[in-house]
Amino acid sequence: MNRGLEEFIGFILNEFAIKSCLMKYSELHGYKISELTLGTVALGMIYGISNSNDKPQKENSFAVMSLAIKEGINTLDTARTYGEAEQVIGEFREKTGAGKFINVVSKFKISPENLNNKDKARKEIFHSVRTSIRYLRVGVLPIALFHMNRNLPMDKVLEILPSVIADLKHEGIIDLAGVSVDHPDEAKLFLDNMQFEVAQVPINLFDRRIIDSGMLARMYTEGKIVFARSVFLQGLFFMNPQKLNGNVRNGRIYIEQLQQIAAEAKVSIGELAFSFVNGLEAVTSIVFGAVNQYQIRENVKMLEASSMNEELRRLIETRFNEIPEQLITPGLWSVI
Repeated sequence: MNRGLEEFIGFILNEFAIKSCLMKYSELHGYKISELTLGTVALGMIYGISNSNDKPQKENSFAVMSLAIKEGINTLDTARTYGEAEQVIGEFREKTGAGKFINVVSKFKISPENLNNKDKARKEIFHSVRTSIRYLRVGVLPIALFHMNRNLPMDKVLEILPSVIADLKHEGIIDLAGVSVDHPDEAKLFLDNMQFEVAQVPINLFDRRIIDSGMLARMYTEGKIVFARSVFLQGLFFMNPQKLNGNVRNGRIYIEQLQQIAAEAKVSIGELAFSFVNGLEAVTSIVFGAVNQYQIRENVKMLEASSMNEELRRLIETRFNEIPEQLITPGLWSVI
């Protein structure tokens, strides 16, 4: 190991000794989970409608993760499809000794062509999870989530997934299991048809489907670990509404209204979006992305923001109660 890298890793290890006093934790299913989770998709690939930066270099990614840990964030969210994110996390864990400080959540998919053959689907899932374990340099994947695709037939998925998850747990390959969904209807079907401990769901100022459906409350009652993602709608909230293109152009009026509400409340749009989700008791941890240390500090700083009062929450719920699904679902965006 060269001297420069040794000094850099030494700096990171010293950083781990300082923890944010702002961070709170939930203890569920044997895990202590910070109220913020660092999403790592932007550390493995270019991601987000408002992100004009390149994928960060490895040293920068290490610095981002080290600061996250210093600030008390002990959970990382990743996936097999996040470019090189798993490899970067694995090298970071090994070279810095950070493994004991962090929980890792990763995701796997099932190819549509394998849904008609349970053996092929099982092999694909096992291969994906084992690859994650190798890249992340862990013995067991702490939390494995099935990355649901809205185009997959749910009946086929539910014929295969429960038994494969049971096998993964039985063989000691994963610890906890769950799903990452796009729509509350998917969450309901999984809750009704299989036992899982974890859910990752989109929740934000524009997208309250999981709340309005009652699914979020049900998850809380049943003691699920709930990760809220897309709190800033992949950066759409921060875009100049006049520069929105494609079918996202339809969001101009809503972004302008959001800017007006934030100005009248004398808070930033980021603080408004964060406090809306952070005020939900059922949410265990908010997943956010960062490509630099500044973004880590800004998200942690939002923990200091005052809780959203009921009057403001009701205003938001009234103003944004009929957002088109194509706008709140990034997978349906066309920005050209």
